Amino acid sequence: MMKLAVFGLNHGFKFAEEIKKMKGISLVAVAGNDLLSQERASLLEVPLYTDYQSLIAENSLDGAIITLPNQLHHEAVKMCADAGVHCLVEKPIADTVSEGKEMVDYCKKKEIKLLVGHHRRYSSKLNALRRLLDEKKIGQLISVNMMWVLAKDKPYYNEAWRIVKGGGPLLINGIHDIDNLRYVTNAEVESVYALGRNLIRGNNVEDSLSAMMELNNGATVNYFLSDGVPAPWSYEFTMKENGKYPTYEEDCYYFFGTEGSIAFPSMRMYRYKEESYGWEHALVEETTEFENLVDPIVEELVHFIKVIRGLEEPRVPGEEGVKTLEVIEAIRCSINEDKKVHMSFIGETSSSQS
Repeated sequence: MMKLAVFGLNHGFKFAEEIKKMKGISLVAVAGNDLLSQERASLLEVPLYTDYQSLIAENSLDGAIITLPNQLHHEAVKMCADAGVHCLVEKPIADTVSEGKEMVDYCKKKEIKLLVGHHRRYSSKLNALRRLLDEKKIGQLISVNMMWVLAKDKPYYNEAWRIVKGGGPLLINGIHDIDNLRYVTNAEVESVYALGRNLIRGNNVEDSLSAMMELNNGATVNYFLSDGVPAPWSYEFTMKENGKYPTYEEDCYYFFGTEGSIAFPSMRMYRYKEESYGWEHALVEETTEFENLVDPIVEELVHFIKVIRGLEEPRVPGEEGVKTLEVIEAIRCSINEDKKVHMSFIGETSSSQS
């Protein structure tokens, strides 16, 4: 019987519920220190620890799913590694690139598998988009437009950490889009120029930002993010993956190539016929159909179990989590210093801090 634990019962509750449904897998315990955690542990009918340190010390585990606040990822992963426990840690891998790299090295030293919870890489639609781009269905990629624009509920900002630097939508939400970008284009960000604003709420953290990025395949990216504008153009509102959110028949990403373009997640692709090319002719529209869409969280959990059993290698290893976090740090740096930032600079900075 494989023994798993979940640290944190906000996002982690979904994992805990799915583990309870699985044969041959035991949810040994959960960790959380608030009233919601008490209620959810009761529903799950498993022991609740108010601190994950005691949970690790008192239980024999094969794996842990860590959905704790970002600043605790570093310590929790290292403690699990010391106990021989494989880890699936929620994004971002850590608060800083240097801590993320240290976690990766530490797990390698301890021969522990480390996965990062960029669960959208398991999405059927995202993987279909990746295949279309990889197969050059729209030719050479020229540019990408990405949006993540919505208005969160006002009580969301009652928690103090969400209105100070590090608690804004860039790290909480934008990191998903940046990882999606890296994944579907199979390219790396080379440079960033970004502007952040707090015009909506006036807190000491961005509530909107605009960024331009250059990829190492020559393509450029325009990205706008805001968590305070009533709008339907976000991954959550267009993908229909999470029943918690209303959905809209809209798109949030657009990919432009030399032979066509793709809107996502509708997967509408536009091209010209060779014999009738150009703006005086009608575009040909194609759409990819999906019959069996998977739940990315469940797919991620199943994959983690297979990794623990030695059947698969991590699809999102710690190194990938670090690379995505490096782009976030570059965007932050560009905003703070009002300049274009090259990724080599971020790598040098994090290396000097390690």
